[in-house]
Amino acid sequence: TMAPGVYTYTVTGTAPCTNATATVTITETGSPDAGNDGAVTVCENGASIALFAQLGGTPEAGGAWSGPSAVVGGNYDPSTMAPGVYTYTVSALVPCQNASSMITVSEEVQANAGSDAVLQLCSGADVQDLFQSLGAGADGGGLWVGPAGVFDGSFDPGNDASGTYTYTISGAVCPSVSAEVEITVEDGPDAGGDGAVTLCSSNGVIDLLTVLSGTPDATGSWTNEVGDPVSGTFDPSTSSGGGFIYSVVSSGNCPTDQSIVTVTVNLAPVAGGSGTLALCGSGTPVSLFEGLSGTLDTGGSWTAPNGSSHSTVVDPLVDVSGTYTYFVAGLAPCADATSTVTVLIAAVPDAGGDASAVLCSSANSFALTDMLTGDPETDGVWRGPDGMVVPATFDPSSGVPGVYSYTVEAMAPCTDDVSLLTIAISAASDAGSGTSVSICENSDAPIDLFTRLGGTPDNGGTWTDAGGSSFDGVFVPGVSMAGPFTYTVDAPPPCLAAYATVVVDVIPIPVAEFSVEGAGACTPVTVTLTNTFQGGVSCAWVLWNGERIDDCAPVTRTITEGGTYGATLIVDAGNGCGSDTLSVPDLFTVFDQPTADFYQVPEVINTLAPEVRFNNTSEDAVGYVWDIAGLATSNEAGPVYSFPAGVGASYTVCLTAFASEQCLDSICRVITVEDGLLVNVPNAFTPDGAPPNDIFKPVVIGVDRAHYRFYVFDRWGQVIYQTDDPDAGWNGQFANGTEAPIGVYVWKLMARDRFTTNRIERLGHVTLVR
Repeated sequence: TMAPGVYTYTVTGTAPCTNATATVTITETGSPDAGNDGAVTVCENGASIALFAQLGGTPEAGGAWSGPSAVVGGNYDPSTMAPGVYTYTVSALVPCQNASSMITVSEEVQANAGSDAVLQLCSGADVQDLFQSLGAGADGGGLWVGPAGVFDGSFDPGNDASGTYTYTISGAVCPSVSAEVEITVEDGPDAGGDGAVTLCSSNGVIDLLTVLSGTPDATGSWTNEVGDPVSGTFDPSTSSGGGFIYSVVSSGNCPTDQSIVTVTVNLAPVAGGSGTLALCGSGTPVSLFEGLSGTLDTGGSWTAPNGSSHSTVVDPLVDVSGTYTYFVAGLAPCADATSTVTVLIAAVPDAGGDASAVLCSSANSFALTDMLTGDPETDGVWRGPDGMVVPATFDPSSGVPGVYSYTVEAMAPCTDDVSLLTIAISAASDAGSGTSVSICENSDAPIDLFTRLGGTPDNGGTWTDAGGSSFDGVFVPGVSMAGPFTYTVDAPPPCLAAYATVVVDVIPIPVAEFSVEGAGACTPVTVTLTNTFQGGVSCAWVLWNGERIDDCAPVTRTITEGGTYGATLIVDAGNGCGSDTLSVPDLFTVFDQPTADFYQVPEVINTLAPEVRFNNTSEDAVGYVWDIAGLATSNEAGPVYSFPAGVGASYTVCLTAFASEQCLDSICRVITVEDGLLVNVPNAFTPDGAPPNDIFKPVVIGVDRAHYRFYVFDRWGQVIYQTDDPDAGWNGQFANGTEAPIGVYVWKLMARDRFTTNRIERLGHVTLVR
C-alpha cells in the first residue's frame, strides 16, 4: 500500500536546541515468476519440444533448466534425453527468493505392429489367428480391419473372404503403425470344427454332424476311433460314446479335411418304482426300500414328509405317517431320479389298564372309562359280565357287579386292545330325611325324634345333639336344649354313614316390645312405632287416638300438634304358646315449632358508643344459644355486648331458640357498627411529587360528605386553596399552578357527624417543606 523512496524521522528539540532528523531510503525489487508446474508426454522417437512452452501462468524468460539430462537451448529431445522432472529456476535479487516450477516429461514407447504376411488357405482349413502371422515382435491391443470392415482377428477359411487384412496400433502421441496380411482362400473340403457333447443314456438319437462347429460339408463319412465306418447318428441308450471322425475328401489341391466329435454318455439314475408301507405304531423298524419296486441305484438319499433328511429305516414308534422320498442324483445332463413310499402308521389302540372298584349302592352314576388306569381312548365298546354290550355309564343303584370288558378296535396291521374292570357293590344305609319340630317352651310332652324323621330310616342308629354329645333321641321341653339333633346309621365300606337332622325349635312365650322414631321433634313430625318382638305372627296396635291396627309391620303417623302421646301393642305367637300386651300412656312427646327472632338497642351504633342490648322476641322456645360474630356466646334470653371500638365494621349475630334438642329454630342478623366522627390533620408536608407526604389534607372518619369544607390561607389571610371533597387535598401550588413558597400556612376545617347533628370547626397550622 506504500511507495518506495526516502522516509524521514524527526525528533523535536527544546529551545534553544534544534530538531534532529534521520532518513531511511526504501527500494523495492519485484519477486521473480517462474510460472506454474506442467506435464507433457512425447513419443520416444518424436521431435524436440520447448520446455518453456509447457509452463503455465506468465513465467519470466531468462531462467535456467535442470533435470535428469542436460538441457540445451531450453529444448527436450526424446532421442537423446531421459524423461523425468525438469526444473525451471528464475533467480531473484536480495531479499527476494528464487522462483521455480517443474515440468514432468513422460515418453510413450512407439508400438510395433509386426511384419506384413501372405497366407494361402483352403476353405476347409481350421480357423486361423492372424496375429500369429505378424511375427514374434508384434504388440497386442491393435485393431483388425478386413474387406468387410472391423474384424476380430480370427479368420475362418470356410466363411471369411479373401483379401487384405490390416492390423493397426494407434498411439496417444506416437503415430499409428500397421501391418497387412494378404489372404487367398482356395476352395477345398470342409469337415467343420471339432466338437464335443455329453449325453444321458436316456436321451434320444442325435445327428453327429450337428455337433461340429462351422459349416461342414454334408458329403463326408464317419469312422470310430479304430477306423471302422459308423453311422452319422448316435443312440446313447445303446452306445457308450467315444471319438467319432468326420472326413471330407478333397477334389483339388487341398488335402482331405477331418474333424472329431467326442461323445460322453452318462448313465441315467434309477430310483425304483413308488409304493406304500402299512405299519402298526407299536411295530419294529422297517427299511423304506421294502416299499419300492423294480430295480434302483444304491447310494441315494431319503427325505421325510417335512423335507428333512431321513435314514433308510422308518421306526413306527418315533416317525410319522406321510410320503418319504428316495432321491438319486443324476450326472449332467441326466435329470435326478426320485421315487416315493407312502407310509401309513396305524395308531396303537389304548383301552387303558385293568382296574377294580368297590362301590356304594348310593353312589352317583359314573363313566366306566374313568375307572380304568392309564389314558384309555373314548371310542371303545363296553361289555358286561354276560358278554353283552352295555352303556358306558354305570349306575351303582341298579348295576350288576362283576367283570366288565372294554375293547378299542385297531386299524390293520395293529390288533384290538382290551382292558377289564371288576366291580363290587356294597349296600348303603338309610337315616331317613331331616325335619323340623316346633314346641312351646311351657309344653310338658316329650317328643321321640325318630318318629319325626322322614322317609324309611334304618333302626339301630345313634343320636347326637348340637354339641356332638350322645343323645337318647327323646326331647324333653324345659330339660333338653333346642337345636339340631343328628341321627347316624353306619354302613359297610366304601359306603359312608348316613345322617339325618331333626331341628327342634322351642318357641318362647311372647313378650310385647316396641320402639319409637321421631320423638322430641318439631311438629309436623312423622312418628314410627316398630314391633321388636321377633317370634310373633299376630299383632294389634291401639294408638293414642283409639285407632286399632291389626298388623305386625311398623306403624307411621304424622302429628301436627305438640304434646305427649301413648300407644298399646298386643302380640300373639300364633302357635298356642300365648300372647302379651304392652301399654305406654306417655310414650313420646313432640313440640310445636319455635320461632327465633331478636332486635338490637340502640338501632344505630357507632365506634364511640359500641354497646348493644339484644331483645329476644322468640316464641315457643325454652332455651337459647347466642353466637355474637364468633367473639362471644351466651345462653341468656337477652344478653348485652360491647363491640370493639375504633374502626367501624359489620358483625353477624345468630340466635338459636330450642323447644328440644331436635326441635329448634335459628336466625342471624348483621349488626353494623358505624365509624364515629374522627379528625386528624398533619402539621407538615413535602409537595415534591413523591408519595406519601406530597398532598396536604385532613384524615376524617364518620364525616357527612354533604357538610364538609376545608380552607388553606397564606400569612395575609388570603384563601389559596379550598374544597368540599373529603378525599381531596392541597398540592402546595397556587390556583395558577405556581409553587407556593416554603413557610407556615393556616388551615380551617368545618364538618358534621354523619349520624348526628354534631358539628365541628377547627383551625391549625401546616409547614410546607421542599
